Amino acid sequence: MAKEKHLTEVSNQGRAPTQKALLFEVAGAEHADQGKAGRTLRLAALSLEEIVRYMRTCHPDFEIAEVKIVGHIEVLSSSEYLG
Repeated sequence: MAKEKHLTEVSNQGRAPTQKALLFEVAGAEHADQGKAGRTLRLAALSLEEIVRYMRTCHPDFEIAEVKIVGHIEVLSSSEYLG
């Protein structure tokens, strides 16, 4: 354990602190009731609740059909959404 912590500290030297976020894949369609083609978006967030809030605020016409966690991603801790 101590060795892993040391390697993490060394790899972050000289860079801004990072945080791990989840990488989500959101599938669905805009104006699904009008028969529009589906599309997939990839978004990073700390939780599923953040993804749903973002989609409802920024893409209110997007009907979500499926959400998957596809990985983890490092993001700068100074991000306004990850404070």
